[in-house]
Formats: sequence, C-alpha cells, structure tokens
Amino acid sequence: MNSIALLLLLPCWTNAFSVVSSSDIKIVGLPGGQVQSLPGMYVQTFRRWIVEDAEDASSCSSTLKIEPIKGTGLSDLPHDEGWVNPTSTNELWWPLDIKTLQVRPTLNVVFKSAMVSYVSIGLDVRVPHKGGTWRNFGMHSQPIARQMTTLHIAMEKLFHAEGFVLHTQQSIDAGEMKHEPLFESIDADATMQKLATFIGELDALSPLAEGFHIVSFPMTNEWTDLPAPTERAASDADGTVYKIVCMATSEPFASKLLDLDEDLLTMSSTSVMELIVLRTDAGGASEFLPEPYKPLYS
Repeated sequence: MNSIALLLLLPCWTNAFSVVSSSDIKIVGLPGGQVQSLPGMYVQTFRRWIVEDAEDASSCSSTLKIEPIKGTGLSDLPHDEGWVNPTSTNELWWPLDIKTLQVRPTLNVVFKSAMVSYVSIGLDVRVPHKGGTWRNFGMHSQPIARQMTTLHIAMEKLFHAEGFVLHTQQSIDAGEMKHEPLFESIDADATMQKLATFIGELDALSPLAEGFHIVSFPMTNEWTDLPAPTERAASDADGTVYKIVCMATSEPFASKLLDLDEDLLTMSSTSVMELIVLRTDAGGASEFLPEPYKPLYS
C-alpha cells in the first residue's frame, strides 16, 4: 500500500484548503520528517528569474536563457525603477480592466549562492498584450508556493505537477463542481533535466552566485486561460473569484491530496501553492499608476 493510501486511512476532520493559508513558507521532505519554516515576507525579498529555451541555440554555447522578473526582491537595478514587487504567497490579484490572465506550471528552484536549496511548484502568470507578455502587472501577480520540498523528493521518478480550481461555496451552491482541473498532470523529468543543464552552465559570474534567488523553469510551452470571473463572483463582498491549488508531488493522484488535513499534507512531502484569486480595482483608474504600467493599463 502506498503512502497516500495509508494517510487516507487516518481520521481527517477538515482539509488543508478549507481555511485561509498562512503567508509563511513551510519546508517539507527533510530527513527524519523534519519541517522548517521561512517567513513569507523574507522570501518575497528574493530576486526572481525565469529560464526559457534559447531562441537560437546554434548561435551560443548555452541552450537556455535566463531573464529577471522585473520588480522582484530588494533590487536597485535600473530596469526595476518604478516596478512594484509582484511576489505573493497566498493571493493572485486580477484587476477589473485586465480581460485575460494566462498561466502555465513551473518548477521553482530556490538557489543560495548558486546552490540548490529547495524545489517547489510554481505558476507563471501573464497578461497577453500587444506590447508583449506582461508578468509583473502589479502587486500579487507572481505567486510562489506556500510549501516547498527538497531536491531529493523532486528527483523521485513519480514527481509531477497538477493544478486545480476550487470553487467558492457560493458557486458550489449555484451548481458548480467542487473543483476542476486547471491543467493536466505533467511529469517533471524533462524539467529536472533542464535544471541539471542550467546548473552545469553556472559560473562565478552568474547573477545567482551570491544571495538567495528563485528561478522558474516552465514545465510546458502551452498557456492556459484562467476561468473568467462570473458576475456573481465579481460582486462578492470580498472580491473572491475562486481558489487555485497547484501541487508538485510523488503521490500518483494529486486530487486525493485535496481532502487531506494540513498535517497529512505535510507528511506527503508535497509542494503546495494555494492562491485566492481576487478581483481588484481597475489599474488604469489609479491616479498613482507607476510609469512602467501605463502601456498596459492605458
């Protein structure tokens, strides 16, 4: 009997996603079943990067390219001037004047001085726009996982990612299903191979050589439109549209983990991202809109 089957035999009074999640980051999968915690506000100071396949690998020795996510961390780089920090641990804000948000799963890797510390599920969020892809479209636009795991767990053969949309009780009462897939299960093997290639190309001149960084490795080139907010959700008092739960796990069926309580979810060594999607005021209506965002919201 596998570990998830054993866990399901234990009594469970409430699942881990029925309450508001903490902004702190939990580290699981450590030797001896230890669990560590990092303050979410501290992790939000980490610089963030995204790794893509090089468009013309024949013209350089590297097959990968790394780009900074603007505004992330405590940076005074010139290209970050005017950008707000988009990193969030438990919310995704959807401005009223943004028609479409698209997502794709990533593996997020925490590096400390160019060495891998932790691995987690990630979600690359963008606004498709005629001026190009917008990742940083304001505060709480680039989420990170609330539960991270170890490289050892991520190297297991069955390690994969799955994502779900969890509807509000009001939506369920109106006939919506309790949850539905956001994206299908994606095996992590190819992404882990890309991580190995990336690590092999790091050198002392890399921007990752000092300090903490979060590097995102997309698990697919395909983007998925987030379900559009309904009029009912948009009119909710707190602006909640629905909840997104993404997991990277070695357990064969991530949907079974949705019914576990927090302690059992921790025991599974699964990386978890849990986001409340909130409808927010139109960005273009703000008289204090920073200059870099005006091409998006004008």
